[in-house]
Amino acid sequence: MDTTSLVYDTLTDLTNADPAQYAQIRQKLYDQLNLPFDKKFALYSSVLGPVGAGRLENLDNAMTKACDILKDKKN
Repeated sequence: MDTTSLVYDTLTDLTNADPAQYAQIRQKLYDQLNLPFDKKFALYSSVLGPVGAGRLENLDNAMTKACDILKDKKN
């Protein structure tokens, strides 16, 4: 599965899951992508956390932000 699909599946899972499942869903993505801490933090604070909290409801915008974070070597 490619990165885009993994991120999209994670975002849709977060929108449909109970809050008790959020950490497990996020960790699955982190593990599958083998992300360093800084990428995990950037994804959580900018995309995954807000999606889980319902503050970022537009999945297209969330996907764009997530892909930008993953592509940016400095984040």
